Amino acid sequence: MRINAILRRTPEPATPPEMPTMLRLGSVRYDIERGELLQGDQIIRLTGTENQLMRIFAASVGQPVSRADLVTALGRDEAQAQDRAIDVQITRLRRKIEANSKEPRYLQTVRGSGYLLMSD
Repeated sequence: MRINAILRRTPEPATPPEMPTMLRLGSVRYDIERGELLQGDQIIRLTGTENQLMRIFAASVGQPVSRADLVTALGRDEAQAQDRAIDVQITRLRRKIEANSKEPRYLQTVRGSGYLLMSD
């Protein structure tokens, strides 16, 4: 009597891509683990909200994040006033990471979607 054995190979579980520990934004670097924004050896002070925003964007580099998602992630009410508060925080953050905050290269507005962080 002959038994046909079928060997099944299961694929190795997909490992999520490693998140970088440092984001390069032109002359500025963001150390994700430490929550520090650096220009050269100098630390650029971030407020608590700015640091939270950078962590949110670092987790989704290259993908737009909606204002509503930002409001929720920051633990705020979902009100119109909060949307504007996010805009103010983004403007302040741009001043710290962009060479020209009026023409952002790294922290971009995606019309109808929200905001997008691009790194080098």
